[in-house]
Amino acid sequence: MGLQEGKGFVILGHYITPEVVREVIQKASDVRWGTHLLRWRYFDVTHEGIIYHRDALIPTGLWHLLKRVYVDRDWPVGTTLEKLNEDARLTVQHPHTEIYVYGYYRTDPPRLQWGFLNPEPGIAVIYDMEADLIATVFKPEEGEVFFLRQIGAIKINRKEWVI
Repeated sequence: MGLQEGKGFVILGHYITPEVVREVIQKASDVRWGTHLLRWRYFDVTHEGIIYHRDALIPTGLWHLLKRVYVDRDWPVGTTLEKLNEDARLTVQHPHTEIYVYGYYRTDPPRLQWGFLNPEPGIAVIYDMEADLIATVFKPEEGEVFFLRQIGAIKINRKEWVI
């Protein structure tokens, strides 16, 4: 994991300052999902009275909700997309949430992503700065280790930067 020193650093060609972090918090708080469709590759699921069959194409936010509720079981059955979005927003905005910036290893070249982890409920939010979208919301079993093993991960010192 990289160290944050002083009032700014460079990662993947992006200069990160306290002002940039504040801007990212504001943008990530909007909880915007991609507009593209994702293929549901799991089992048939009935959610809010609608059956989503395996291989169906569904909106990104809904795909993540269904995965977190029915596959990972991180949220209870009956959770709505609005509730998942609110949990994401509260996580991003919570003053005790840990903030990480790193290179996402599944893209070539790596893309700059931001991780927000509130250890108390264990909720993590991934914000893709380049796409200006939420990549996912989940509850990583390994907590902060998930973020520490990403490319060039740097944990933002919220106290030092007054964020």
